[in-house]
Amino acid sequence: MNMDDDIFGISGAFDDDISPVKAVPPKGTKEHRQDPRFRARWKIIVIIQGQDFHDGQIRDISQNGASILVGRNLVPSTKVILCIDIPSLTGHGKPRTIVVHGRVVYTVHDGEHMTFRAGVQFNKFNLASDRSYLEARLTEHHQTIRE
Repeated sequence: MNMDDDIFGISGAFDDDISPVKAVPPKGTKEHRQDPRFRARWKIIVIIQGQDFHDGQIRDISQNGASILVGRNLVPSTKVILCIDIPSLTGHGKPRTIVVHGRVVYTVHDGEHMTFRAGVQFNKFNLASDRSYLEARLTEHHQTIRE
């Protein structure tokens, strides 16, 4: 983000660090994810059931789902749309925004971040090119860790 475009003074609030992570589901639940996941601090807009908009952040992501931080307690099975801003690899220029439809799998309060953390399973990308872009970004530019 260009500092001149940062009218709210938040550009330093998120880093673009992406590194492999073994994400742990909430206590008492079984791990169902099979794809490698990557830590990411990408900005998102969460659209809840097509009408409620909330700013959030990706915590970790795979090709088929993400753990997100959002200021609202999302009910499991709720349909959401994520607008994910993926920063350029060079750090210059506008981020690429991908739009993905999904379903909330779980929500827990994240005491470390003092907000809610929700697991979202991806169901459909608005564009096929968004899915392939995310896959390429994760697999070609970042090392994976499988559980």
